[in-house]
Amino acid sequence: MTNISKYDVVIVKFPFASSLKYKARPAVVISSNMYIESSRGTLLILAISSNVSSKLDFEVELIDWETSGLLKPSIFKSAVATIEKSHLITKIGTISDRDISNLKTLIQDIC
Repeated sequence: MTNISKYDVVIVKFPFASSLKYKARPAVVISSNMYIESSRGTLLILAISSNVSSKLDFEVELIDWETSGLLKPSIFKSAVATIEKSHLITKIGTISDRDISNLKTLIQDIC
């Protein structure tokens, strides 16, 4: 898959921490564009979930989830992963400037 940029919302084969299994899940690309364009075959992503009721206090709801390509109200989870670019299924959108601001706050809180 080409033409991926920082803050794109993508569907990826998301790894489960406790096994070698994967499930298709939405995520936001948090790699810099310089990193994405490098020859390294990986991406840094942050999970997105529509299970809003499971939100931790510091996790953030997306304001503009519909314009990001998501089907339901969603949250940025505090799950960061490095995935192989080959695990990228498709791009569905890009998060808004308001959601970028909230994402940056979340990343500062968890890192």
